[in-house]
Amino acid sequence: MNSLFNYTTLSTRLEKSTKTLFITLNRADWGNAFRTEMLFELESILAWCTSRIEINSIFIDSSTKFFSTGLEVERLADLTPAALDKMNAKLTKIVYAMMQLPQTVVVDLGEGSQLFASEFAIGADIRLCSVNSTVRFNHAHYGLVPAAGGMSFLSTIMNPAKARHWVMGGLGIKTQALLDTGFVAAAYDETTRTEVINEFLGSIAKQAPVQRIQSKLGLFESIRPQLEAGLAMDKKIAKASMVSQDWKSRAEKNEHFEFMPAKSMSYSVKLSLIKSDEAPLHPEQ
Repeated sequence: MNSLFNYTTLSTRLEKSTKTLFITLNRADWGNAFRTEMLFELESILAWCTSRIEINSIFIDSSTKFFSTGLEVERLADLTPAALDKMNAKLTKIVYAMMQLPQTVVVDLGEGSQLFASEFAIGADIRLCSVNSTVRFNHAHYGLVPAAGGMSFLSTIMNPAKARHWVMGGLGIKTQALLDTGFVAAAYDETTRTEVINEFLGSIAKQAPVQRIQSKLGLFESIRPQLEAGLAMDKKIAKASMVSQDWKSRAEKNEHFEFMPAKSMSYSVKLSLIKSDEAPLHPEQ
């Protein structure tokens, strides 16, 4: 095992036997939420991986049992539209890049995820989780939309009807449902986690590298048109959804909050949707 980088939000190591890069989200004090610093470091290490074709696999997990809270709900009110737009754009870029890396990407969701963290997992080739896992695409509960993959990417990699149920219902998705839909490849308990992980990483290591990389490329190219079309639409939807700034109303400790009524924002959203994609979200900035 070799220590590779000196990051402040991630810990990394290289397992030589399987040629696996292990990346662990390592800010338990944040609930391993995807702050700007973590997004920057994830983008940095994944960019480094693009030319390291000698690495077979990338395994991403968390220092906490619950993979990540995705966002720090208690800090949502501090986010400006520009800051949220920037985070969405960065996360979208990371998810899209994961799909194209030469390595096979495995994400262990542990006991679950929500918000940005659930969208992040969409970029993985293989997802694992605990038998006690609950995953949520509950963005709308916090005045947000899943604009970094939870709309177009999710409905492309799995059954669109199921993706619609998950996003529109906002309910917790339990392990069995994750397995049944193929979103998760395998589940483990406390005694079998290492065995399950090693089985996948060991199998990947035995694959012929050229054919493994080409297979991933072929799988990506088969859905590229849908992904690219979805990216353009997600950008429009995200811009329109920011009109209300409802995420500022939803703080973790605030039990009484009011979102903007749909009737009040219908005209504003309609205008936002028909604006050119080239128009900046905030021209004054």
